[in-house]
Amino acid sequence: MKGRYFCFTVVVRVNQIEVAPGVNIGVDERMENTAENLMRYRNAIAKAAPDARITIAFSHEALRDESENFADLRRLAREYHDRYGDDVTYMLGAYFAGAYSPRNEINRHVDEALQLLRRFMGEHYLPASIVGGFVPAAVMAHIASLGIRTVQGVIFSQYAIDNQDGDGSMCYPYYPSREHFCKPAQSEEDKIDICVLDGWTVDFVNATYHGFTPDGFNSRMGCGPIETLRPFGEEKGLDVIEAAAAQMLEESYELNGNFGYATAIWELCLIEKNGHHKMGIDEGAVEKCFRRLKNRFPDIRFATFGEMGDMFRQAHRDNDSVSYHFIHRGTGFGGSDDKIEIEWYMNKLFRMAIRKDLRTGDKRVIDFTDYTKACAEPPDSDYEKGVIHRNWSLMGDINQKGLRPQDTPVPLENLSDAQKALIREAEARYKIRVFP
Repeated sequence: MKGRYFCFTVVVRVNQIEVAPGVNIGVDERMENTAENLMRYRNAIAKAAPDARITIAFSHEALRDESENFADLRRLAREYHDRYGDDVTYMLGAYFAGAYSPRNEINRHVDEALQLLRRFMGEHYLPASIVGGFVPAAVMAHIASLGIRTVQGVIFSQYAIDNQDGDGSMCYPYYPSREHFCKPAQSEEDKIDICVLDGWTVDFVNATYHGFTPDGFNSRMGCGPIETLRPFGEEKGLDVIEAAAAQMLEESYELNGNFGYATAIWELCLIEKNGHHKMGIDEGAVEKCFRRLKNRFPDIRFATFGEMGDMFRQAHRDNDSVSYHFIHRGTGFGGSDDKIEIEWYMNKLFRMAIRKDLRTGDKRVIDFTDYTKACAEPPDSDYEKGVIHRNWSLMGDINQKGLRPQDTPVPLENLSDAQKALIREAEARYKIRVFP
């Protein structure tokens, strides 16, 4: 794959966290999820990038709410699909469906949502993607069986923040394993025939934290507005978003064969300047964000998740040739220490992160996740029975969050013989250089 891509998604919902149809946690957002606000969002994007295509994802309640406002929202989304080529789709649960509902129930919710989409998009309509935050492998398989070939199904590095954990995946496209949604498939039998995408690009240095640090740093700081525009204000927040995108579209662009992918999901309610999220922004910030990215990267393409997935599938029949490499020096802001450099290798066999202290030159492996090992997701959750499984992470041999004794960073030469053998296999297979 070639080119610079940014996938931008707007989520339309009724309640802050819709655990399941009719079951809600958090704030009622009806007053902020309005047709007027969607129009403000979309017009701002069109002004800055007329050729942009975005994903518009409706929660279950937003698909079936019979009020005039939500009917207008659905009509407007159909109009944007026809005018701009936007992908109008379903947002599974509250990004955290697996933490609350059994897999077969989640599958049923997907089926119901597709029928609701067809009521206003057309009787044969099929979205190009499903947005889901963290999506269990069995649910991905069900989505694929319906003919949908892309799912936003991982949130790279998320741990100890929001309502679910899911560290352990790659941050660039791959085919998922039937064992675990964070694991790239190891064989044709293991492969789910769907492209899984990350939903929020984050600063790689901040990604090594878990949740919020004692110093107030946020592990999710990157292209998401809540972690940038809200704490830092519009101008500095946009600086951070631009820098996070540049990790992928500039710093590591050539390392990945002149390919870069950055992404963010912004909820519709966030554009309400005095809304409950207290963002203090409006459509002006949205327009500035797109203009900044367009000015910094004139060849950038604002694409839907579905387009991104289709391009990946055309380029890769399986994960055998999938290999990504990133090098990021901290920006010096918001926990992104500019004296630290993070280097990531991600491929079918493993993901590995090496942290370098630029003051001393010390280099340590802070993450080694062996994807060739068997793994399993948690059993079904069931909120009705009080069974909630929060942690869906694939932690691996060493994990960047540093939560277990085995996560103590080690020099590259101190890795096990098995780990070194896997690295040498990757060096030969992908023509990369890890060992000096």
